[in-house]
Amino acid sequence: MKKKIKKILLVGLGAEIGSMLLSMNDPKKDGLFIDTVITRPISESKNHTQLQSLYARLVLNNPSILPYLKIDEKGQAIKIKGKKIRIFWGDIEEFDIKKIKNKFDATIIATSKTHINNKKIMKKFLQISKFVFGVAESKYFPAIYPCLMDTNERFIQKKSRDIKNNRIFVFGSCQSNGWTSQLRAFLEVINFNCSEFKMHNMELDIIHPDTPTGRLGTRSIDPRDQDPRNNFRPSFSQANTSMKRLFPTAESINTVSLRTLILPPGYQISRFFFSYKTKNKKKLNLDHFVEKFKKIEKKFPSILKLTDLPLGSKAFEMTESASVILTNKKYFTFRDKILSLQNNKNLSEIILQAYVHNTRGYCKSVIFGLNQFLTSKNKKAFF
Repeated sequence: MKKKIKKILLVGLGAEIGSMLLSMNDPKKDGLFIDTVITRPISESKNHTQLQSLYARLVLNNPSILPYLKIDEKGQAIKIKGKKIRIFWGDIEEFDIKKIKNKFDATIIATSKTHINNKKIMKKFLQISKFVFGVAESKYFPAIYPCLMDTNERFIQKKSRDIKNNRIFVFGSCQSNGWTSQLRAFLEVINFNCSEFKMHNMELDIIHPDTPTGRLGTRSIDPRDQDPRNNFRPSFSQANTSMKRLFPTAESINTVSLRTLILPPGYQISRFFFSYKTKNKKKLNLDHFVEKFKKIEKKFPSILKLTDLPLGSKAFEMTESASVILTNKKYFTFRDKILSLQNNKNLSEIILQAYVHNTRGYCKSVIFGLNQFLTSKNKKAFF
């Protein structure tokens, strides 16, 4: 018996996440079909229509769909590989939801962090959808981290819980997704080898590719409004919220999130400071981590990819994994003792360096996580 494909509404067909979600969606493979979109009107001219502008946005974001993308002006729709996607024009805050007669299994809000943190806006879409998901972090709604689904949560401080009557969730940010991928890999090693574990401190450094919100001119001192050309800009990441949500008592900090004018993927340096006790009382070593990471890569390719070669970011431009960890010993560091603690325990440190794709890798995780959530009988989230 064939599984019923879930119907999805996408709100926000922007130049990155929304466009990539739409172009990557394969209903037969994903179990989901984004068949309806609400997006902000685009200014028309004598030379182009709104749908033609949308066409350009989709192609520039993902040139591989050029041969498969068609416009249906009469039906106000686009077609990707023969799949018809209806387009509704309107601002998320003012759009009359009654214009849409269909019902959906889920709505994805891919407009802005401001909208995703607005309870009134998010609840609005429950009128036509069973669940609503934001593609960012939020302090107001429970989080579903795709890279942590169906994992052993024994050593995560704050465990996931049954969703009960909650129907609005967030997937975390693109950088949260990359970081939780590395956290998942690290904790798999700990769960397999250790009887005791405590996370003391976490640090995260990020080099973030510029996004289309960046301006070609300095309108303010806000890093995202400054000229990205030849200009490193200090910024921040929503990953801080994810770190605190999962390990509320551990010291954690996103020390820097440098924005720079490069194509995805970006780069992360994740540091975990911890103490542990193994089941066989032997010490962990680098081989324990690499061996387990390889098994995760094989079983969950959307979560993790490994590379032993020191290739530049361009090599991973088309990678759909949440993170690509460098396993070469020059870049992968494990120090079993950096400090002596009480009760004859040591403070250990592992430093992971990884490429993180903030559009393609993130969207693959969103699609994977949404399908897992909707088909699961035991739905859980991190509160």
